[in-house]
Amino acid sequence: MMGEPRTVVIGARGQVGSALLAQLGKHGVGIARNDANIAVRAELERALNEAGPVSALINASAYNDVDGAENGRDLAFAVNADAPGWAAEWAAEHNVPFVHYSTDYVFPDGIGRPWRESDHPVPLNTYGESKLEGEAAVLRAHSTSIVIRTSWVYSNSSNNFVRRVLLLASSGNPLQMVSSQVGSPTYAPELARATLLMAKNQEQGATENQGIFHLAGSGSVSRSDFAREIIRMGVAEGVLAQEVAVEEIETASYASPARRPVNCVLDCARANALGITLPPWQKSLVSAVQAAQT
Repeated sequence: MMGEPRTVVIGARGQVGSALLAQLGKHGVGIARNDANIAVRAELERALNEAGPVSALINASAYNDVDGAENGRDLAFAVNADAPGWAAEWAAEHNVPFVHYSTDYVFPDGIGRPWRESDHPVPLNTYGESKLEGEAAVLRAHSTSIVIRTSWVYSNSSNNFVRRVLLLASSGNPLQMVSSQVGSPTYAPELARATLLMAKNQEQGATENQGIFHLAGSGSVSRSDFAREIIRMGVAEGVLAQEVAVEEIETASYASPARRPVNCVLDCARANALGITLPPWQKSLVSAVQAAQT
């Protein structure tokens, strides 16, 4: 006897994938790295076929090592471009809603305002190129799919900017942070909540609920000021014993293989018009800091 259809999440152990499955509970099932090598089409399709009845498919997997992608171009494109296209094709063939995550890194340095969905993407690095190709592959394969571009995702897990700042600050030494990069920090559980609402709307046939959407925490902040607020909250919540200084540096002074865009702020008006809004980044940050243990 077949079970109740569930939402399948590819990338089950990532920040967003974990948050999605936590909120889905018994209504969700995950595909993690040890379940299938999604860079191999046959393995991805096998895992999807074995997931049981599917009500919706969400791809939260990504090769997100921005610097590593510069020398690992083939793998970055396999995971970020090929696999999303294959998953979207599978979803289209099985007539289920499909949601895919992309990134602010599809855009260049900036134009003096937040990026809109209609703005022309020109990635500055291989990671951004691979994610942009993934968007195109998804929309070709599944015309009613949802592509969510987001920015500066963090969560309660150990591998994210908030946890790294708290860990570094616990040493008591000053931190060096880029001041010229500006974005909208996005808390994974809030992004997951909004995603599931959009997927439900799509499942119900809402025609305006398809295509590319920008979705990130409300407001914007520089990397250096974000780090200062993390430290301030860390002290207030008893996670850190004392505040430490944050020394500002320019992007050019931060040597890395991949070039990062300066302006990562996304205009989320299209999602907001559908009633999909994420809280101010400061409010969400409190939850992540409270859960942190350094």
